Amino acid sequence: MHQVIKDHKLLIVALLIAAILRLWGLSVNPPHLASDEATLGYNAYSILETGRGEHGQFLPIIFQSFGDWKPGLYIYLDVPFIAVFGLNELATRLPAAIFGIMTVWFVYLLVGELFWGKLWAGKVQIFTAFFLAISPWHIHFSRGAWEAGVSLSLTVLAIYLFFRAIRGRPTFLIFSAVVFGLTLLTYQGAKLSTGVVLLALAILFARDIVKLPRVVITKSVLAGFILVLPVLFSFFDGKVGRLAVFSVFSYPRLQGDTEEILRLGEITKNSWQYVVYHSEPLHLAKGVLERWMNHFSPRFLVFQGDWSSKRHNIPDGGMFLFVDALFLVLGFIFLARQKNDKKILFLWFWLLLAPLSAAFSRDSIHAVRSLNMVIPLTILLGLGAYSLFDFLKGKRTGKFFAAVVLVCYIGSFSYYLDQYWVHAPVRGSQFWQYGYKQMVQKVNAVEDQYDEIVVEQSYNQPYIYFLFYQKYPPQKWQAQIKDSYVPSPFGDVGLFTKLDNITFRAINWSGDKLLSKKLFVVFDNTVTVPRSDLADTDRFKYIDQIDFLNRKIGFLLLGVK
Repeated sequence: MHQVIKDHKLLIVALLIAAILRLWGLSVNPPHLASDEATLGYNAYSILETGRGEHGQFLPIIFQSFGDWKPGLYIYLDVPFIAVFGLNELATRLPAAIFGIMTVWFVYLLVGELFWGKLWAGKVQIFTAFFLAISPWHIHFSRGAWEAGVSLSLTVLAIYLFFRAIRGRPTFLIFSAVVFGLTLLTYQGAKLSTGVVLLALAILFARDIVKLPRVVITKSVLAGFILVLPVLFSFFDGKVGRLAVFSVFSYPRLQGDTEEILRLGEITKNSWQYVVYHSEPLHLAKGVLERWMNHFSPRFLVFQGDWSSKRHNIPDGGMFLFVDALFLVLGFIFLARQKNDKKILFLWFWLLLAPLSAAFSRDSIHAVRSLNMVIPLTILLGLGAYSLFDFLKGKRTGKFFAAVVLVCYIGSFSYYLDQYWVHAPVRGSQFWQYGYKQMVQKVNAVEDQYDEIVVEQSYNQPYIYFLFYQKYPPQKWQAQIKDSYVPSPFGDVGLFTKLDNITFRAINWSGDKLLSKKLFVVFDNTVTVPRSDLADTDRFKYIDQIDFLNRKIGFLLLGVK
């Protein structure tokens, strides 16, 4: 009993640490709302004000967003926060942060079920909870409005409920099915990541499931099926556009590359050499395998992180701390030495299959789509820490080496904090679309002086920032959205061209400067405005310049008189 009370106190400490690391400065770091975050917040605001999504659908389950579609649970979770705090960065990000904190509790419960009956289970639970509380990977995706983080939290809870169901509480299977269903209503990538988990559970625990009361199994299947019906229908309604765009199957080998293989090998497509060594299915399989292996590389895990996107991790750091490499190796060894019961086999399957969502996408690495990896890897950290400190316990130099490890860990974590709070906002502000908020504020101050405001168009979706930061009336936007939307010729998200007297389009300064009574917002890195024009105060009015946090020029606001 004393140990249980002590463990609960330590869990509370871990949760408090998790809360501080996820809530502190939430509205200012990340340094700006990404457009995907802004659309989640604005859709929640639209639901709150009108009961309809941005595109006018009444209480949709799948929301249209930038011309694409996304499951809407995060948006509905955000509605009460928007109601209380208003439409701002804090309210938009709070659901992700709160679920991020809750995941620390859920993983504590899950580890207890995975290693139920092991004498060391309680200690591993605490270690794992602390490691997740301070995990750079998990902190990162708990501080932005990432649907993947909420989906991950629900996945951990659903797995725990499943294991609790087969260990004496059958009705928990119904709750597990419901929570699994909710993951698919939260995040597009859950279609594969949740499917992988369910497949592993069904294969490994089939005999345990069939022993449960049939009425419980029936209710569980029905509950899960009913919840995911909107997702199933979305496949037939064409609401999976971005999945197709990002899928590796949408990017076959270039025709020129194929022709080069045939020419150099002096073979044809019908030859056995081409079929065996160079066929398109083999090419795709090699690409998927390469992407899968990338997610287990030291480069990704501890040194560089997601090299495909500077928005997915800190600069000069991996998804885990440097010292975590030691615990990962020790945890791998410790787990490999355990008797492979079904729960441990599940943990191996989960770890190995978690990167599949990322491996089947076009990017060589992707920290968001592989986010489910963070849980089995963090459990390995917990096992590694337990094995190390258990080995050192009672040794003459044990306390000394334990202190050395602890000091190294504190140093590694302090390096992460310095990178996240000092360097990441400065070096990565433009990747978070920094400057749009400031631009909207400056446009608002002078827009009455011009007949038209022309904002340079981009896939940063500048229109959403005007909707968000102007708290633009949703009903008014819904009335004009159809006339503004232009679909993408590439099957990806489209663009919006008009909002009242604001036009979003490409800017050709040599011709546009001949117009009158126009306010132009240009991106300095794509539109060149000669310094002579900036100095010509008779024809032009220089209004302001917005710099990124690294002091590079982001936007220029220039009026034509």
